[in-house]
Amino acid sequence: MDQNLLVRNGHVLISALDEAEIPPRAALWVHTLDTDTWRLWIVPPASVQDKREFYRRVAEIVTRRRVELGGLDASDTEMVLDTHPAIRGLRKVLKIPGLGSTVLSGTTFNGFYLPEALILRVDFKG
Repeated sequence: MDQNLLVRNGHVLISALDEAEIPPRAALWVHTLDTDTWRLWIVPPASVQDKREFYRRVAEIVTRRRVELGGLDASDTEMVLDTHPAIRGLRKVLKIPGLGSTVLSGTTFNGFYLPEALILRVDFKG
C-alpha cells in the first residue's frame, strides 16, 4: 500500500473528525503482517465511549467525503482505547499535535509489537 496515500487519507479523515467535534487524541496506521493490511487506529476524545456511535459517525463522514478519501472505507478504521499498551507507550515518547507523519518500524511498547506504523497524531492533554 502506498504510504503517502495512507497519510493523505488519514489526514483528511482526522481533519473531518476535528470538524465534527470528535477530534482524535491519537491516530496511526498500523500494518498487520499476517494479513498484509493497514488499519487506521483512532483514539477518540475521552468523552466518546460508545463504539457503535463512534463507528456510525466515522461511516457518515466517510460517506460524505468518499471522493476526497479515495479508497478509504469506514471498515479500515478501528477505535482503540487510550489504555492499549501501544497507545500508553506512544503517548510517553511522542507528541504530534495537529497533523504529522512519523514512521515507526519494529517497535515494541509495553509488550505490544508494532511491526510498522505511520503515526499521524499523538496529542493527549495533561
